[in-house]
Amino acid sequence: MLRINSQCLTPALALRTDMDQLIADVFGPPHDAAPTMGGRRGHPAVDVWEENDDYFVALDIPGLSESDVKITALGRELTLEGAPAEAEENETEQADTLREKAAATEVTYFHRERNAPAFQRVIRFPFEIDVEHVAGHLEAGVLTIRIPKAASAKPRKIEIQAC
Repeated sequence: MLRINSQCLTPALALRTDMDQLIADVFGPPHDAAPTMGGRRGHPAVDVWEENDDYFVALDIPGLSESDVKITALGRELTLEGAPAEAEENETEQADTLREKAAATEVTYFHRERNAPAFQRVIRFPFEIDVEHVAGHLEAGVLTIRIPKAASAKPRKIEIQAC
């Protein structure tokens, strides 16, 4: 009997996901009714949902402030970018400190998730969005963004005239 360890398949599944995203980035997303997201593994998790005439996005960004995050909207896309402010300034200092620590003691991590690298997430919505009225709110490490649908994406009642 042949048994396949599921952990052996993880790199292949990750490659498939990355290739699907690359194809969607180059040729555009399929025209379905669900938003698509682009981002690299290890970046903040994103929830996207729809309520009436608005889309909402929630992004976990603990440790980042409003000035560390940039939100841009164009057409059907919302781009979220972020990086800790001190990461850019202290990058060389941190490298020197790590070298000093490594020389003094040998540190071996068994599991590490607390690094906060720069990130970029792109969310493509199935319809145009009202870029002028996109608003974000950061509370308790969760960035929530309200993205109104453009008027052309909202249903409109058409009156029928009798002749």
